Amino acid sequence: MRTSPWRKTIGGVSLSRAADTRVGALLAVLLLALNVAAVSSKLGFVHKPKQVKEYDHWRYVEMARGAEGRPALQKEPPYCFRLAVPALVRGLSRLGLSVNAGFFLVTNAVLLGFLLLLWLHLRDLGFALPLRVTGLLVVGFTQGAVRWFEYQYWMTDPAALFLVMLAFFLLEREERGAVLATSVLASFVRETYILVYPYAFLRDLRTGRGLRAAVVRTAAIAVLPFAALVAIRRLIAPNQPDDFASGIVDSMTFRWNHLLDNQPYVITLGAFGVLVPLVLLFPARLPGLARRHFDRALYVVSVYATLVISNNNERPLSYALPALVPAALYGLRTFLAETRLPVVPVLGLVVALQALFWWGQRWAEMGMSIYQPVNWVTVVAMAALWLVAQGARVRARPERGPGGPTLPYGP
Repeated sequence: MRTSPWRKTIGGVSLSRAADTRVGALLAVLLLALNVAAVSSKLGFVHKPKQVKEYDHWRYVEMARGAEGRPALQKEPPYCFRLAVPALVRGLSRLGLSVNAGFFLVTNAVLLGFLLLLWLHLRDLGFALPLRVTGLLVVGFTQGAVRWFEYQYWMTDPAALFLVMLAFFLLEREERGAVLATSVLASFVRETYILVYPYAFLRDLRTGRGLRAAVVRTAAIAVLPFAALVAIRRLIAPNQPDDFASGIVDSMTFRWNHLLDNQPYVITLGAFGVLVPLVLLFPARLPGLARRHFDRALYVVSVYATLVISNNNERPLSYALPALVPAALYGLRTFLAETRLPVVPVLGLVVALQALFWWGQRWAEMGMSIYQPVNWVTVVAMAALWLVAQGARVRARPERGPGGPTLPYGP
């Protein structure tokens, strides 16, 4: 059997590529198990749809029931256009699984895939094992990425998030044919995936390709999936108009009414926890980092733009993680290099603060997807981390030079 020549030495232990991948897979499984246990401790294992204080998932449940489902919910837009996950669950039901068990299995399979792909993507970007362990643990303790989908496990977002992460992974490896296949599949899962296409275009520009080449290469992975999206919307007749404008008005009215209440919190610390102070560790360098990685920066902006049409917060913002986690780990790695603080205690503190954030997030009550109240323990803890980090930077007095690494982020 051929052995990969790739090796990484961490703390005197040499890991092959296969062993490194197994570490990531094991960590992903453990994080899923922890989040499943957290939800099951309150609602039971594979709980029922009626136990969830939200409503969106009922459309997908009825779609998965096929002819036995309620047409009034099956044909409601935009849910009725998201065919793939309910169809897959309907297929699993024919094999003997219940609808709930089918959704639970699909959701956990794609969440495992998302976490493992994030691990591999961070490896491709050159992050060392301790930083990747930290990054994966932080994401595992990010409610909108994992626990919320263990709670409302009938949603299409986990599969879409997996496909977005897969696209990031494949684009970094320049596997454009696989990106096209992923994009076609995503057309049947959820329209949020379209945020990948501007990112792919901007990434080509950032990596030195001309405008014409970037347009052609992006069209090659986008035209067929867009045609599939249009075809789905022409072939499926919803039972009411998909009123996009009213959705924007409702969402923005709600956000405006709560502007001074919880909105600044729920779209920053309330969605990402410790990732926010990590990204802001070097505020003076953020403009330069955004210029060097404008593709990822604008992708995050595009994810935030989707809040215009959504009253939810943690769930839609989780799509920013493929770009946000590398930026946070880059800041953390730079901080450790400049301050020369001991690595393990600092990384342990970061994970502990994210676990504290995760512990304090509410999810099983009515309206938590829309109105997550401000957790002042989280605010104080994250502010303290940032202030202490700034003090450590001042005390270290590093030699500051211009520039910095470009993507891939470097070893």
